[in-house]
Amino acid sequence: MKNKDNFMSISYVIPTLNSASTLDMTLLSLRSQKDINVKVIVVDSGSTDGTLDVCKRWNIKTLYAEPGNMYRAINIGLRECDTEWLGYINSDDWLYSDSLTRLITHGNASNADIVYGICDFTDVHGRFMYSFTPPKCNQLISMSKTGVLGIAQQTTIFRNRLYQRLKGFNEEYYFAADRDFYMRALQSNAIFTFLPGSSVACFRLHRNQLSQKKSELMRVESKKINTTLFKSPSYYDWAIRMQWHLSNLPHYLLRFFRQSMLSGEITVTKSMHGGTHLETQSKAF
Repeated sequence: MKNKDNFMSISYVIPTLNSASTLDMTLLSLRSQKDINVKVIVVDSGSTDGTLDVCKRWNIKTLYAEPGNMYRAINIGLRECDTEWLGYINSDDWLYSDSLTRLITHGNASNADIVYGICDFTDVHGRFMYSFTPPKCNQLISMSKTGVLGIAQQTTIFRNRLYQRLKGFNEEYYFAADRDFYMRALQSNAIFTFLPGSSVACFRLHRNQLSQKKSELMRVESKKINTTLFKSPSYYDWAIRMQWHLSNLPHYLLRFFRQSMLSGEITVTKSMHGGTHLETQSKAF
């Protein structure tokens, strides 16, 4: 029998706060990764619903972070990691079983600092609703300037060396520090690469997400990040964003038909994935 330690390794951090009802699926997806040694750390902020019992059952290392800022919890966990590749995922999302093999292999082959892929979106019960195609690597700066980064955090891994160089996630932000991290990576000339083909991860949509409950505060933070890091978008940047929207027309149509079918009535949502920002995938915390 082959030793998994001989294969590629990655560390994953999961921030939790009363996540017992969904955490099992997330942990199962990480423990089921093929040919990858996945080191998992759960950083909890005072759960009272059995979250820590779930971690004990899975023999998962747990740390504590004061409640109030998910990115503080993520930083606490990631600073404990010594693998070359890092990632984090919310406690109600999951990865497909071949995702990390594909992401790391692609990242190593291209000598990338950040690898991202395609994300599926599901309803609160895990039923598939739609996907979207992220922008190409050479479109990311233009997309960022217009306010939409277009990368789903669940599908993204990054090098430990980049995390250290950028000094982690900026805890000044409560809702959009992941957006700030990726945009600072773009500014620092980090190498991004996109993994084509099958979807990498699932993002579960529900009303308790910070991106649903605190959407106005999220917009304020995103605007501040944009103003701080980039100049105003040009006509070229807006053209790139329009091109991206056009490339996703099939996904918009699928979203319309799938959501309408599941709800039993015609359903139209304003954004690409039902109200949340593509660049900030924060859950209740």
